[in-house]
Amino acid sequence: MTLRRIPYSFMRRHIYLSLLTCWMLVVSSSVFAQSQGVISIAAAANLNGVLDALMQLYTKKTGQNLKVVYGSSGHFFQQITQGAKYDIFLSANEEFVDKLSAQGFAAQAGVVYARGRIVLLTSQKSKIRTSADLSDLKNAISDGRLIKFAIANPALAPYGLAAKQTLEQMGLIAIFQPLFVLGSDVGQTMLFIRSEAAQAGMVPWSMVKQSTQIKEDAYYLIPEKMHQPILQKMILFKTSLPQAQGFYTFLQTPEARVIWQQYGYE
Repeated sequence: MTLRRIPYSFMRRHIYLSLLTCWMLVVSSSVFAQSQGVISIAAAANLNGVLDALMQLYTKKTGQNLKVVYGSSGHFFQQITQGAKYDIFLSANEEFVDKLSAQGFAAQAGVVYARGRIVLLTSQKSKIRTSADLSDLKNAISDGRLIKFAIANPALAPYGLAAKQTLEQMGLIAIFQPLFVLGSDVGQTMLFIRSEAAQAGMVPWSMVKQSTQIKEDAYYLIPEKMHQPILQKMILFKTSLPQAQGFYTFLQTPEARVIWQQYGYE
C-alpha cells in the first residue's frame, strides 16, 4: 500500500478552518443564550467551582438562568475583540478588562472582585518536598526527580504569569524554563500535575483548596511579594442584557464574599 503525503498547505488550511469553526460556535452559542434571556458569562478557568456555587445561589434566589464558559482570560479577550458576545467577563487579572474598556467594549470601567494566590504543587507520586526556599526543587532537577514543571501559558493566563514572575524573583527561571509544560489555562495545568505528566507546577490556591484529594504536604502557598498582585476584575458590556447587572452586583455583596473566601480568595 502506498501512503500519500498530505501537503502542508492542505493541513494549514484544515487547521485554520477548524479554528474558525470553533470561534463561530462560541459566538453563536453566546448570542443564542442572550436571545433566550440567559445571562452569558465568560470566566477565567480558576473560577471553576466558586462561580458555580455563586451561580447556583443566585438562581435559587432569583430564578434567573445563567450560562458560563471557562477558559484562559487571554483567549476570552481575543474572542471578545473578534465579536464574541457575553454579558459578563470575569478575568483573572485587570489588564484584559482595562484593554476592553479602553477599546470601547465595556459599559463601565469594571471592578476588582477577588484577589488570587498561587501555590507550588507536587504530583501524587512525586518525591519532591515543598518548602519556602524551593531548595528541593533545585535538587530534584539535578537528580532527575523533576523532569517537567507545569504552569499556565504566561501570555494568556495571569496565574501563569505570576508563576513565571516567582521563578524570576528567585533567580530560577533559567533552569526551570526548559522544563516548562504550558497549559492553555490553569485547568489544563492542574491536569498535567494530577495526571503525573509533570512532577510539579504552580497553580491557583483556590483550585487546591477545594480539592479533597490533595494532601497538605503536597503544596506550598507562595508569598504574594514574589509576584505582582493577582487582582481579578470583571466588566459588563454595552451589549449586555439588562438583567446581567443583577448578578454583577450580587458578586460584590457580603453574602457572595463569604463564598469567595471559602474558596481561597481574598
